[in-house]
Amino acid sequence: MHTWPDPRSFGAVVALGSDRSVHASPDRWIGDEIAFLRRAHDAGVPVLGLCFGAQALAAALGATVTRAPFREIGWIELDVSPGGPVERGPWFTWHEDAFTLPPTATELARSPAGVQAFRARRSVGLQFHPEVDPPIVGGWVEDGRPTLAGAGIDAAALLEQTARLAPTAGDRAIALFDALLSV
Repeated sequence: MHTWPDPRSFGAVVALGSDRSVHASPDRWIGDEIAFLRRAHDAGVPVLGLCFGAQALAAALGATVTRAPFREIGWIELDVSPGGPVERGPWFTWHEDAFTLPPTATELARSPAGVQAFRARRSVGLQFHPEVDPPIVGGWVEDGRPTLAGAGIDAAALLEQTARLAPTAGDRAIALFDALLSV
């Protein structure tokens, strides 16, 4: 059994992606991570959740996580809150789960599959992946070829699109993180 640290000993907590499911995977660590994120948020420690991490943070804050109406894989544009920190994109996404907006949160962005970004006090959940670059996406494509084929997504085209879009996405990511930190 793993003992989770006291979140107050950190300046911030970042919860990253996973190939597991917050709502459907039986792994015990998922519930433990959700409880840890709740403790961090309640203690006023800023939490950033990315993809699975956003789903776990949303669950920690009282949202419901379920299977999305469809998989979102690839580069997408978002519907964003006017004047908010999130730009339309394109942003990279790879998920099949979605979540409702936590009760105390403000929605920052959404896509046809659901909430893509929210803020609750000092915590932020991003369903998309601002951190990607071509090597990261390349690894995901290599590991996820059966998923891509099942979704009818051309792996080579996705890699080409990533090579073309990642440089400006990196600039957007830096601007996004700067905007999130300035609030």
